[in-house]
Amino acid sequence: MGLFKRRALPPAERLMAAAGLPTGGGAVPMMDLVMEVAPRRNARITAVLAVVEDLLAQPGDAQIVALKFIENLQNAASHGTDGLLTVEELLPMCGPRTVEGWETANRFWAAVVAWCDANGQQLETSASLDVVQHQGLRSLLWPTTRRLPDGRRVDLSHVLLYEKATGTPITAFTP
Repeated sequence: MGLFKRRALPPAERLMAAAGLPTGGGAVPMMDLVMEVAPRRNARITAVLAVVEDLLAQPGDAQIVALKFIENLQNAASHGTDGLLTVEELLPMCGPRTVEGWETANRFWAAVVAWCDANGQQLETSASLDVVQHQGLRSLLWPTTRRLPDGRRVDLSHVLLYEKATGTPITAFTP
């Protein structure tokens, strides 16, 4: 045994390490991490999802970090964009806790959409996202905006309105 114990990495940095990203500078924004592993060409998604599975078994902040990753990954996948993994490709890679977390995030976003519809909050068409060609802008928009099957989109501004009006954050939708 050595003189020093290796400090366990914080949850977000564990995800980064699984993605093959350097952790020395601290955590990167979750949307950046998602856009790093969401392309089909990145073989590290399996390792990252294994860490998500482990984080969901831990109490506290680890679960919140895992849910944030799942939520951003779902949003990016919802765009069905060439080159990014789809929901159909991602779900078989998920362990049981991750699938439960996936369903949790889906329930939350469905509640946001239902609240918007019931309260006259117009959801814009997702077509305007299709014209964004700049990769940097896509990396900001896609993980924070969910494309709905009916052609509309819901984004963080709607989430904030929902949380403010109902007092219900995503953490209330526990896996």
